[in-house]
Amino acid sequence: MSILYVDHEINNLNSFKATFRRDAMIYLAKSTEEGLKILDEHKIDVIFADHQMPEMTGLEFLKLASDQYPSSMRVLLTGNAYTDEFRWAAGKGYFHSYVNKPWDEQQLRRLMVSHLQ
Repeated sequence: MSILYVDHEINNLNSFKATFRRDAMIYLAKSTEEGLKILDEHKIDVIFADHQMPEMTGLEFLKLASDQYPSSMRVLLTGNAYTDEFRWAAGKGYFHSYVNKPWDEQQLRRLMVSHLQ
């Protein structure tokens, strides 16, 4: 399994990689631009994106990913409350799941396993 995690906070990226490096091939991007480049270069099974990004929101990033890489599972990570905008985007299929930050390791593992089934 290959996973892309997009977050502008380096500590979050490092923590994610340390947690899941034995479970999958982990790709990290500190910007949405880097994330799009990784998606162009590698087959990614699961995409995690932080909503609060400087260049574009995680939601905007996952919309692009859903258009270009529809077979990837897409998960929005955010510290924000689940809004009407998120409900609308989930209904459109831009992302499959929503996870509050700080993320729970077991919850993320369950999402990854569900994608493989």
